[in-house]
Amino acid sequence: MRVHPVLPEALTAAVDAALAGVEHVPHAGVDDLRAAELAASDPEALALIGPFRSRAVAEAVEATAPVGLPLLAPLATWAGVTRGDEPCGDDPARHRGTVLRMLARDTEVAARLAEEVRAAEQVAWVVAGGHEYGVQLDGQLDFVDLPRAAAAEEADLVVLCGLAGHPEVARAAGLGLPVVAFDGVQGGASIRDCSLMLPFAPGEDMGGTTAAARAATLISEAVAGGARDRAALLSAIRIAGPFDEHGDPVDPPVWLYRAGPDWSLTADRPL
Repeated sequence: MRVHPVLPEALTAAVDAALAGVEHVPHAGVDDLRAAELAASDPEALALIGPFRSRAVAEAVEATAPVGLPLLAPLATWAGVTRGDEPCGDDPARHRGTVLRMLARDTEVAARLAEEVRAAEQVAWVVAGGHEYGVQLDGQLDFVDLPRAAAAEEADLVVLCGLAGHPEVARAAGLGLPVVAFDGVQGGASIRDCSLMLPFAPGEDMGGTTAAARAATLISEAVAGGARDRAALLSAIRIAGPFDEHGDPVDPPVWLYRAGPDWSLTADRPL
């Protein structure tokens, strides 16, 4: 029995440390899709852990899903990794029920924020970049019915769907309102009153080693419990996670972090 990680070095080391009872076959320096093809063609492979990025996961399942190889995605948050019924662009992953992601997807993060804004009886002004990431997040906020202001001057807060180095960050900062941002703006223009919504609980490594280790632990525990083939492993991990029928974690952590002027983060509260 073998597990094939295709991850950056630090995450691969975390997988190695957490795996027990299963051979570890890392793919250092190998293209993500090629690594997925190698794993899919290995008759002893029980799972692939990775790749790191959401789009790479969507490509990898083209090799792994047809042969029923479970893919555990430590850091993928793009809705299209597991869902085709939410705003995610035109090409969601064709995973055939074989993908399990470790973190809350972007739509879940949006839903937690919308719930909090409704509970506070507030309205938000959304500032979204014109790039794919901004457009999708803006669509997800609509999907979860975020209460929106008709004009910026009527808003209680700004919700920023942006990326560092893009003009939407400075645009949001210039409105003079508290800003709540999705992941991706760190390192951009400084925002005086900014919080970030992140799918990590305090103490978890935001670089992904905690999530990678958890993926490996779930595999190890499933094997120790008697899983000896791909279908049995997938079923055991889905129950243990727990993960829903789409492959998303049930009630995953989403926290609000206060951002300092240097983008250092301090945990505020769970969403």
